[in-house]
Amino acid sequence: MSGILRLGLASSRSRAIDMPAAAPSRTASATRAPKAASASWAHRQVHARRLTDLVVVLVAVVASVATGIWTGLNSWGPAGHQVEIAAAFTLIWFGALRVRRTSELRSVGRSSELGRVVGATLAAFGVLAAVNGFVGVDGLRAYLLVGLPIGLLLLVAGRTFWRRRLDADRALGLSLPRVVVVGAAADIDFVVEQLARSTTPRYVVAGAVLSEGLLATGAAASAGLSPVDRTSAVTDAIAVANADLVILASHPGDGGEFVRALSWRLESSQAELVLAWCLDSVDRSRVRFDTIDGLPLMHVATPTFSGGKHRTKRAMDVVASGLALLFLAPLFGVIALFIRRDTAGPVFFRQERVGVDGTRFSMVKFRSMTTTAEADLAALLEQNEGNGLLFKLRSDPRVTRVGSVLRRYSLDELPQLWNIFVGHMSIVGPRPPLVREAEQYDDRVQRRLYIKPGLTGAWQVGGRSDLSWEESIRLDLNYVENWSLLGDLLIMWRTVGVVIGPVGAY
Repeated sequence: MSGILRLGLASSRSRAIDMPAAAPSRTASATRAPKAASASWAHRQVHARRLTDLVVVLVAVVASVATGIWTGLNSWGPAGHQVEIAAAFTLIWFGALRVRRTSELRSVGRSSELGRVVGATLAAFGVLAAVNGFVGVDGLRAYLLVGLPIGLLLLVAGRTFWRRRLDADRALGLSLPRVVVVGAAADIDFVVEQLARSTTPRYVVAGAVLSEGLLATGAAASAGLSPVDRTSAVTDAIAVANADLVILASHPGDGGEFVRALSWRLESSQAELVLAWCLDSVDRSRVRFDTIDGLPLMHVATPTFSGGKHRTKRAMDVVASGLALLFLAPLFGVIALFIRRDTAGPVFFRQERVGVDGTRFSMVKFRSMTTTAEADLAALLEQNEGNGLLFKLRSDPRVTRVGSVLRRYSLDELPQLWNIFVGHMSIVGPRPPLVREAEQYDDRVQRRLYIKPGLTGAWQVGGRSDLSWEESIRLDLNYVENWSLLGDLLIMWRTVGVVIGPVGAY
């Protein structure tokens, strides 16, 4: 075959296709872009959701009719008429769920799914209310009081059940959309690395189509990916890789012609086209889409480092750190007692660190090393196991017996709550660097100092000392430019799990 990426695929048949300048006919498209057979898992998910929706709608409608007849809430006449109305409303409700595409492939397992379900249900009941208003018959109460809450509850429960089933399958590497990545070798490698870095599996990279005859290297090569040497063979790659999704990782360099031609090729298939260039480390909250006379525009908001949300963050820091210092005071006393009994020397260790805008402050920690640790550092530099500017040593002889326990569970960091309370640090933020580290920062890394350093952060929940220097910088810079209050709460929650089951702590 002509270099088509294959990961355990039985088929080796392929043919290169020259990209036409004009839009192909629907018949031609159908032959060039065969439907992705790997989407069977998605079709099963869709059918399961639709069947569940239908059962739920029937249960809710029957419950409404029964309640109306039993209590007299409905006054729509004899039972036969009630059945006709119920049947019509069942079609309206189920139809609304279909019209809002609550079960389409792109919404399966995503947060927008529940929003569409709720919106479709409210729309259906809005139609019922409008019809009832025109007819002027008091027959809405049982549906509103019984059908609406029961229906919404069961619909959400059903979708939650199927979503958890899907999440469980994906955790095992099942029910994942198969992806073909298109672009230059470096861009393909970047996309593959980013997808592999995700804590929750979203896609399986099943193929790569390289532009300009380049060869796959780095992450793509290590993943066992072999390239297709012409971008015109994308649809062949979809067929051979059995893909559901095409990610365009590089700008094709010929305006929108390639993207338009590729979208034509994909019309008759069920493979989606995704553009993934230019927006590394930009959170979707900063992105806004617009269209002017057919020209798609992507607005990217610049990061802000002051203002209302920063004041709110500071208020949260003061309240949370103040309460934590009060409640943890007994634990502080116990830890101090153990440190004193273990080795001679002070309970606390103070070290100069660099904070926001390069200001220096004295960071406080429980002492976890010998009192001569700083003086002994020079003799250990050759054994450094850290990355970049960081010094790390798994079996550091300077760490005391009690200190090893404190460091393993991050208990030595607790006195930094005082630094947070007085304003040197924040609960969540980049790692506070040493002065000698900050002095070697280039302009890119210097952006870590645009906000206050944190007691915890993306680096803490992402692997701590196990992270490479570049990865820790990437996480910190991404946080600096995209942080949000909700994101801070999520990092705090994940920190609890990291402390209980410590990873990368030494």
